[in-house]
Amino acid sequence: MFDESFFVALAFATVIAAFVYIGLPRRLMKGLDDKAAAIAEELNQAKALREQAAKVLADYEKQRKQAEKQADEIIAEAKASAERTAEETKVAMQAQMQRRAAQAELKIARSEELLMKEVRAAITSLAVDAAAQLVATGLSADKAKELVDRNIADLPTNLQ
Repeated sequence: MFDESFFVALAFATVIAAFVYIGLPRRLMKGLDDKAAAIAEELNQAKALREQAAKVLADYEKQRKQAEKQADEIIAEAKASAERTAEETKVAMQAQMQRRAAQAELKIARSEELLMKEVRAAITSLAVDAAAQLVATGLSADKAKELVDRNIADLPTNLQ
């Protein structure tokens, strides 16, 4: 009646009873519960880290957009400044060209005046030399006066 399967069943029942007596199932369940709680805590921490990362990403995205907006404003300001500078330079160059043109016209007028003075001096010198030569050769006073008056009358047309 007591064969080996009876003893195997008795040994199995004894081991199971010993495990129940020393609280092994409770310890196993407690260990599994502790492990489940640790995993749940890690999941909560991971969720919190994910939320923080999402907030940081949103902050960086907002900062990037602000930086792009600021860069666009700087570019627009630089363009406006460049246009103002170009306009100011254009106005300054036009003013400088007008000043130079006025200076050139003034130099031309001075040169013309100086040339007229030199021509008049040369004509006067020639007239004096011619008058001296005519007086020396015996030109009469009436004839000399007539030549001088005629030359003076022709002088404006000869100078133009």
